[in-house]
Amino acid sequence: MFPNFTGSSRRTRNVNLSGHKPSNPFAKATPGAGVGASRTEAIAKAERERQQRQQEREIKEAALRIQKLWRGYRVRRDHRASCRTSLAQAYNDRQWGQHGEQRRSEYAVPLILVAFQASHVEDHVLLCRVVDDLLRTNFHVFRTNLIDRNRLGKLARLILVVLERSGADQDSQSRASVLLEALPTIYTLLPHSITVDFVGYYKVIGSYYRQRGLDDRTVDPLRNAAVAPLKMNGQPPDERTRAAYDAFAFTFLTQPDFPFASPELDFFASNIDLASLVTAIVGGTSQRTESRQGDLWLLAYLIALKKATKRREVPNTYPVAVNQLLLLSSSQIRASFAAKAKGVGEILPAFVAGELASLTDKDEIPNLVQQLIRHGDDDENSGFFAGYILALMYCFPGLGDDIRMRLYLADIETSHGSVPSVKFFWRVISRTTMFSTIGSDSEAALGILRYKNRAGSPRAASDPEWHREWRTILLFLELYVFVLRTTDDDDFFGAINPTALVSHSSRLRASGLSLTELKALTLFLKHLGFVLYYNAATILDESAGRNREGYVLTSGIDYAAFRTLVATAMKMLYERDSRRPFLPDRHWLMTSKFDMEGFLQAVVLEEQEQRALRENAEDSTDVSSDDDDAYQPLGSRLQESRQMKLVRLRAMQKKAARERILASAGPRLEILRNMPFVVPFETRVQIFRQFIFLDKERRRGGYVDPDQWRLSIMQQLQPQSWPNAHGPGRDMLRRHSARIKRGQIFSDALDQFWGLGDSLKEPIQITFVDEFDIQEAGIDGGGVTKEFLTSVTTEAFTENTNLFVANSKNALYPNPAALDQHKDSLQQAGLPEGSDAWQESISDFLRQYEFLGRIIGKCMYEGILIDIAFAGFFLLKWASAGGQDTYRAQLNDLHELDEELYQGMLRLKNYTGDIADLELDFTITDQVSLPGEPVRTVTRNLIPNGDEIPVTNENRLLYISYVARHRLAVQPHAQTRAFLRGLGMIIDPAWLSMFNQNELQRLVGGDSSSIDVEDLRRHTIYSGVYEIGDDGQEHPTVKLFWEVMRGLTDAQKRDVLKYVTSTPRAPLLGFSQLRPAFTIRDGGLDQTRLPSASTCVNLLKLPQYRTAEALRSKLLYAVSSGAGFDLS
Repeated sequence: MFPNFTGSSRRTRNVNLSGHKPSNPFAKATPGAGVGASRTEAIAKAERERQQRQQEREIKEAALRIQKLWRGYRVRRDHRASCRTSLAQAYNDRQWGQHGEQRRSEYAVPLILVAFQASHVEDHVLLCRVVDDLLRTNFHVFRTNLIDRNRLGKLARLILVVLERSGADQDSQSRASVLLEALPTIYTLLPHSITVDFVGYYKVIGSYYRQRGLDDRTVDPLRNAAVAPLKMNGQPPDERTRAAYDAFAFTFLTQPDFPFASPELDFFASNIDLASLVTAIVGGTSQRTESRQGDLWLLAYLIALKKATKRREVPNTYPVAVNQLLLLSSSQIRASFAAKAKGVGEILPAFVAGELASLTDKDEIPNLVQQLIRHGDDDENSGFFAGYILALMYCFPGLGDDIRMRLYLADIETSHGSVPSVKFFWRVISRTTMFSTIGSDSEAALGILRYKNRAGSPRAASDPEWHREWRTILLFLELYVFVLRTTDDDDFFGAINPTALVSHSSRLRASGLSLTELKALTLFLKHLGFVLYYNAATILDESAGRNREGYVLTSGIDYAAFRTLVATAMKMLYERDSRRPFLPDRHWLMTSKFDMEGFLQAVVLEEQEQRALRENAEDSTDVSSDDDDAYQPLGSRLQESRQMKLVRLRAMQKKAARERILASAGPRLEILRNMPFVVPFETRVQIFRQFIFLDKERRRGGYVDPDQWRLSIMQQLQPQSWPNAHGPGRDMLRRHSARIKRGQIFSDALDQFWGLGDSLKEPIQITFVDEFDIQEAGIDGGGVTKEFLTSVTTEAFTENTNLFVANSKNALYPNPAALDQHKDSLQQAGLPEGSDAWQESISDFLRQYEFLGRIIGKCMYEGILIDIAFAGFFLLKWASAGGQDTYRAQLNDLHELDEELYQGMLRLKNYTGDIADLELDFTITDQVSLPGEPVRTVTRNLIPNGDEIPVTNENRLLYISYVARHRLAVQPHAQTRAFLRGLGMIIDPAWLSMFNQNELQRLVGGDSSSIDVEDLRRHTIYSGVYEIGDDGQEHPTVKLFWEVMRGLTDAQKRDVLKYVTSTPRAPLLGFSQLRPAFTIRDGGLDQTRLPSASTCVNLLKLPQYRTAEALRSKLLYAVSSGAGFDLS
C-alpha cells in the first residue's frame, strides 16, 4: 500500500540547506524532489565559494611574486648601475700604475659581464674599452686563469650583440674593428665544454661582409673572425668544429652578394679546410628534397673556393656536394640558362651564373675523369661520377653536347688498360643487376620500376645500388646516342666486324659495340621501353599517391625524360637496322605480349576511347610542362611565393593526371606510336586502314562510299530546289568540286581546294578541261580523282623543281634553299623585309608546301598509290607531323641529302693532322641566289658566337653534328613544317608514327617486292566481252594475257602495272587492297590496235588478240610508248 514504508511511523525530517524558508515547502515539489534540488544548490554554492577563495589566494601569490621580481629587478638594476659607475670610474681613473691594463682588465671584466645591457649605448662603449684592454694584454687574465675561461662564452655573446646593433657611422666601425679583432682569440681560448651559437655568429659576420664601404681597420679583423672557428691547427675535426663548418656553410655562405674578389677568395681558401666544408654541405643536403633560399649562392661560393685552392688537392667528396646542390636547384638553374639562351634576360646574379657556367669549362670534365681514374674502375665511384655528369646535362641543356663531347674524348684507365669512356661505361653497366635482369627477362622491368614506388619511399629512395646502377645506365645511353649521331656506317659496322680490312681506325670505331653487345643492348632497351610505354599508367599512378613531384628515377631524371632517352637510343638503333640490317629477323618483335587475334579490335577501341577523352578535355586549360623553362623575373623564381608554387604544382599534377588517363586508356596505342616495330608490319597496315575507315565513317555520317556520301548530302535538299539550291549541302558539294586545266593542275588545285582545310578528306569531284576550256572525257564513276591526285603530285614534285629536289637516287625532299632563294628574290625586287607584302609573299610560298602535304595525305587517305620516292631522312620527320619535332639529324642522313658534303664531313672526321690549320669556325655558308643567277651567299652561325669559335681536333665532332643539323633540320625547317602541317591535317601524326621510313615509303608508293601475278589475277575484275560467264571460264584472250604476264620480267611486269594503275608497285597486303580494283575490258577485234588504259579507274582496255606473241608485242609497245588515258 505504501511502497516507501520502512516499518517506522515517524515522519522523515526535512532538512533545508538552501537558506530559504518557504511558507509551504511541500507546495513546490512532489515528495522526495525537494531534497535532491536543495542538495544540488548547496553543492554549487560551495564550489563557487571554493573558487573565490582560490582566486583570492592566487591574486595574493601573484602580488608577492611581482613584488619579489620587482625587488630582484631593482636590486639588479642598482647593482648594474653600481657596476657601471665603478667601471666608468675605473676607466676615468688614470692611476693604475705599472701593468695597469692587466689590473684594470682583471677588475673590469667581471663588472662588464654584470653591468652590460644591450639597450644602453654607453655599455657598448665600455665593452669596447674592456675588450681593448684584453687585446693589449693578450687576454692575460684568462690565459693565467685569473678569471674563469668559461666566462669567455658570455663575453663572446655580448660582443656579437654589440656588433649586431652597431651602425655604419665612424665610431661604430671603430668599435666593431676592436670587437672583431678579439673574436679569434676568444674562440681559441674558449673551453670545448662551452656550447657556441655558431649560427648567430655567422649571421653577424655575414651581415658585416655584405656592408659596403668598410674601412681597412675593419676588413682584416672581419676576415680573421670569419675563419677563426674553422681553424683546426692540424687536428682532426671535433664536434664543435663540425658545428662551425655547418654554420659557415648554411648561414654564412648562403648570404648573397659577398664581395668575393680574388684576394678575398685566396684568403678563405688558404684558411679553411675545404674537405670539412664539403663534408658539412654533403651532410646538410643529403636528406633534403627541396631547394632553400641561398642554396645557389652556397653552390657558387663553393665552386669559387674550390678554384681558389689551386695546387691543393680537391677533396673526393667535392663533386658529391656540387652534385647535391645542383639537384636541389636544378629547376632554377635550367630556367635561368634557358632564358639566357632565348635572349630574354637572366634570372641569376652574374656571380652565380658565372660560377655555375664554369662547371662546364673545358678542363672540368677531364679533371673529373682523372679523379675517377685515381680510384680505378670501381662501380660505386663510376655511379657517382655518372650522377654528377647527368646533373650537369640537366641543368645546362644548351651545353649538353659540349659535356658529352668532352666525356666522349676521355680515356679511362682500368685493370685491362686504357679504354674510351663509352666502352668503360658499357662494361660497367654490363655488370649491373638492372641491365642483366631486364635484358634477359621481358617481365622483370615492371617489377624493378615499381620497386621504387613500393619502397616509398624509404627503401628505394635511399638504396645506393639502385641509384648507382641507373645513373651509370643513363649516362651510357646519353654518350651512346651522341656517338650514334656522328657515326657513319663504316665506323658502325667496323665495330661490329672488327676483323674486316679498314683503311683507317678512329675513336668512333673504338667506341662502337660488337654484334653480341648490340644484341644485348637492344634487348635491354626493347624490354625496358615496352614497360615504360605499356605500363606507364600503373607506374605513374602508384608514384602519384606517394610523391607529389611524380616519378623520379634518380639524379632529378623524371619519368618523361627517362622514357625519352631510352626511346631515342632504341629508335636510333632500330632505324639503322631497318636501313641496313645487322640484327636477326624478328629480333624487334614482341608479339607474345599481346593477344594478336584480337589486337586490331583492341587497338581500335583504345583509339576511340582516347579520342573521346581528348574531345572532353579540349575546353580545359593546363599550364604547360615547359613553364619551368620559361623566363620569369628574379624575384618570381629565387623567392617564389608558396602560393605560386602550389598553383604551378597543381597545374602540373592536373596535366600529369590527364596524361596518365590517356595512357591507361590506350597502352597498345602507346606501343604503336612509340615502339611500332614490336608489332608485325602487316598488322600495323591493317590498323592504319581501319583507323582511316573509321575516320571516314565518323566524318561522313556513316556514308563511306563517295557516291553514297554525295547522295546523302543531296537528300538534305528538297527535290524541287536542286537546280537552284544554295543551302549548306549544296555549298559543300560545290566546294568539293573543281575544274582543273591541264598544264596548270597544281596552281588550279591550290586555288580551288586550299580553303577546304581538313575537309579535303571528304570526296572531291574533278572535271578536267583542256587548254580551250573544253571538258575532257573520262571514266571515274563521278570524277577522275585518282588521275587528278597523281597529276598534281607529278607536276609539283617532278616538274616544279624549286619546291622539292631529288638526290642521286631520285628520292625527293624539300629544297633546303627554297625559302632563302624566295626571300632573296623579294629583296632583289626591292620589297622591304618584314612589310605586309613581304609577309604575304612568304605565306603564299609556304602555302604551296602545306597544300602538297595535304595532297600526299589525301592519297594515303584514299589508298591511292603514287610513283614518287621520298628521301629516308625526310620520311623520318613524318611521324612528327603537326606535333613536336622529334627528328634528330645524324651524319648518315647527309649521305641522302648531299653526297659531296657527306664525303667532306667524313674526311674532316678522319683527318689526322691539326684541324686548326684549316681555319674553320662554327659557321656555314648558304647560297641564297636561284640557279643560273650570279651566286649570292650568306654566312650563318651554327651556334651562338660561332664565328668566334675555331674548329679543333677536340670539337670537330660537334662541328660535324651541327653542320648535319643545319642542312637537315634548320635550313629546311619552315618548308618541312609547312608540308608536315598539311600532311598532319589529313593523316593523324600518331598513325604515321606506327611506321619507319621504309614502311612509310611503301604506304605512299606500294610494295617494292616482286609482282605476284597470281595474286593480281585473283583480284582482277572483267567487263564487257571478257566478263566470266556461267561456265566459270576465262575468255581466251584473258588467258593469253595472264600467260604473257607470267613470262615477263619483273621490270616489265612493273611497267604494265604502272601503265594501268600509274604506279609500278603493288599495294601493301596485296592486290586485294587496290582501289579501284584492277579491271580488264575488251578493246575490240582490231588486231592492229594497241591496248589502252584509264589509270583513274585502273582499267586496261585489251583488244581480242588471237596469239600470245601479238598480245605481248602490242602490250609492251603500248607500255613503252606511253600510250595511256583515253587512247583508243
